[in-house]
Amino acid sequence: MNLLLDPRSAALLAEKTAHLIVAGRELSSFGEEDPSLAGECGVEICSLEARTILSSGAPIRVAQLAGEAARSRRQVTVSSQDLETLSRLEAVVAMGSSRIGLKLATLDASAAQEPMARLGNLIGLATGAAGLIRSLLS
Repeated sequence: MNLLLDPRSAALLAEKTAHLIVAGRELSSFGEEDPSLAGECGVEICSLEARTILSSGAPIRVAQLAGEAARSRRQVTVSSQDLETLSRLEAVVAMGSSRIGLKLATLDASAAQEPMARLGNLIGLATGAAGLIRSLLS
């Protein structure tokens, strides 16, 4: 079953999809660029899944269809399978973000007890995850 979207809904979907694509790419990059740190955070599988979802093309298709419908002020039909894939990407990004947040909180607590011992680890994690968190908040 497909979903028919009006131009306003399509514009909202295009915007949300663009943010998800950026967040998915950040999560994927985090796992590729620093797999050991991604493993420490427990996001290595999330990173791989985000990469797989992005490579399926579904998020890009939704973004393009919704964006074009919003610009042309026409209704558009979006595949329910593409929307389900997009929903999965949203869940994967949220899970990755929460795991990174949990790791940061754990490191913050450790840093409070041993200020200098954990500082390097905290800086490395914050740097690697900054792009993902920033994209989720925008």
